[in-house]
Amino acid sequence: METFSHLIVVFISIAVVNNLVLTKFLGICPYLGVSRKVDMAFGMGCAVTFVMTISATLTWLINIKILVPLELDYLKYIAFIMVIASMVQLVEMYVRKFFPPLYESFGIFLPLIVTNCAILGVCLFIDLWGYGFLEAVVAGLGGGLGFTLAICIMGGIRENLEWADVPDALKGAGITLITAGIMTLAFMGFSGMIKG
Repeated sequence: METFSHLIVVFISIAVVNNLVLTKFLGICPYLGVSRKVDMAFGMGCAVTFVMTISATLTWLINIKILVPLELDYLKYIAFIMVIASMVQLVEMYVRKFFPPLYESFGIFLPLIVTNCAILGVCLFIDLWGYGFLEAVVAGLGGGLGFTLAICIMGGIRENLEWADVPDALKGAGITLITAGIMTLAFMGFSGMIKG
């Protein structure tokens, strides 16, 4: 039971309290670029969640079972990026085949998941925090769902901003950045509740 409660704390920590987008400022490019509509934001969030969960799991296994025993720690970044790139290719092929309109709406942002620093950040944080296997899986899932939460909230706000009376000088990027800042302040209110 203690293990389960610890995994819940790990999940809440990375999904809400230490949200990668809103407190660590990782993954800002797709967060701002694909959050114009909730459906696009949710699709991107699902893709990032899948890639992040699988990448966190595989990079933990590669790091602990191969790189550390062979004293090849210096290859960590290369190995992690190769795993992330492979997972993104799988997602891209799947979305292109089964969801063509979603694939078209993502545009360049789907292949850019490879360079999404939130995914690499989770893999590196897992190593830094010394997580075990189950913690790594939960952290990957929590990080992805935290990203999905942040991008969907932003998508909903941006959809409603289309009907708001926004001054001309703030329309577009200006109001988006102000909104992102306010969301960040709201999530920063959780800081210190859980370490990680």
